[in-house]
Amino acid sequence: MWKKTMMAALACWAVSVQADWTLDGNESQLTFLSDKNAGIVEQHHFQSFDAQLTSDGVFSASIDLASVETAIHIRNERMREMLFKVADYPKATLSGALDAFDSDAFSKRPQLVSIDMNLSLNGSDKRVSANCWVSKDAAGAFYVLSAQPILIRAEDFGLSAGIEALRAVAGLKTISQTVPVSINLRLIPST
Repeated sequence: MWKKTMMAALACWAVSVQADWTLDGNESQLTFLSDKNAGIVEQHHFQSFDAQLTSDGVFSASIDLASVETAIHIRNERMREMLFKVADYPKATLSGALDAFDSDAFSKRPQLVSIDMNLSLNGSDKRVSANCWVSKDAAGAFYVLSAQPILIRAEDFGLSAGIEALRAVAGLKTISQTVPVSINLRLIPST
């Protein structure tokens, strides 16, 4: 018993001394655009999401899909229920790793990094890629900014029927099946 307790304590200590970064929610944004009736583009965002980065370059993020904000209350509700089905799938998650990660390399100047990650959304998992500008300030905070929007196709995640339901209930001619997503993140050193 003593040996198991000691091993658990050492494992906790090893994790606590690792240089990790967590999301600064006040200085970060996750936005996406919708295009309805072939030309009416609107910007939306998620109010609640989290992200972590380890000193080994492993990252993960979790998005609370119920926190979708479109500036129209009924549309928020419809997206939660008809598109994201938050009762069954409350979160979307991202995970991946930056190859040959050296946190000090980003403090010299912003670098364009291609990031491959796994996106889990609506019960489906797909690989997605993002080109991001990554930089690090003197205080050790990382900034990650998408160089181009990340294009998410509804059919890849079983969301086409939800988009069609939204289109029908709103009486629209069309809603785009591809959604551009942009990120602007600030990750601060964990304490």
